[in-house]
Amino acid sequence: MLGKIEAVSKNVFYLFNLRAQEETRARQTVAWLLLLATVVAGVISSFTFTQSHNIMNILRQAVALGLVATGQTFVILGGGIDLSVGSTISLTSCLSAGIMAGKGEMVIPAVLIAFAVGISIGLANGFAVSYLKVPPLITTLGMMSIVQGLVLLYTHGPVGQITRAYAYFSEGYIGSVPFPVIFFAVLFALGVFVLRRTTFGRHLYATGESEDIAHQSGIKTRMVIFMTYIICSLSATLSGLFLASRCGSGDPLLGVGYDFDSITVALVGGTSLAGGRGGLSGTLAGVFIMSVLNNILNLLGVFAFWQWVVKGLILIIALSTYRIKY
Repeated sequence: MLGKIEAVSKNVFYLFNLRAQEETRARQTVAWLLLLATVVAGVISSFTFTQSHNIMNILRQAVALGLVATGQTFVILGGGIDLSVGSTISLTSCLSAGIMAGKGEMVIPAVLIAFAVGISIGLANGFAVSYLKVPPLITTLGMMSIVQGLVLLYTHGPVGQITRAYAYFSEGYIGSVPFPVIFFAVLFALGVFVLRRTTFGRHLYATGESEDIAHQSGIKTRMVIFMTYIICSLSATLSGLFLASRCGSGDPLLGVGYDFDSITVALVGGTSLAGGRGGLSGTLAGVFIMSVLNNILNLLGVFAFWQWVVKGLILIIALSTYRIKY
């Protein structure tokens, strides 16, 4: 019986996938071409852009956004959205640095507690969306408010201190390659493998394309959606731990903007807001587009508020360029 259900679900996935492959490839190709154009603009606009230290800075900046955007892509592919990732980043960074307090023996407890909190947020979001049927926008907007309130109850400013050993997470090297870049590359490859080579990945695409049809074919759609929110919160937790390592302490506003940015790079990368179409390849292009663009604007001395305007324009252009099903 299970074999028949699996066969049916595979057929459903391939039916949806064949219909979406061409559009997805086109969107991702546009994203990579846009990245190429952004890099060319950086080379032309500033001599500093091509210097090795600046390239390394771009790669490090891309890690935090790349981690959280990977999880956000899973949620969007399932037809949802997670607005609570920014506050999750803030909370986990503050908790980890605050508990660590510069003490080497507290590193492991601090990290474990941060993961426990991140998983709890994901569990709450996933349960509300998949089982209570609360709309994702309302669920995660409410969770964003709750978590950010908890952060500000915990601290109103920078808190805690990381250890020298923990700083390796953000500043270390393996050979000539920054450790965080390798760390992100491994997790990104794992995410690609899950989406392309596992049953869960097939079920996620089918659920995002049509939850009703996927459910009728035997897919446990509620559990699929539930798991995407856990994955997303874990990704946000990793991003919070990385940013705490890079900043040397936690900050209650450290995650501000990552909710918007993670959604933007996924959409720019060709993932459909309606779910079922897209993938991590395009998201990676979106992450680098955003990181390179931020770097160029910083090198040119553009005021931070204008950078928000530019990000908003990019999102609007992406949504108007791609044909998104509602």
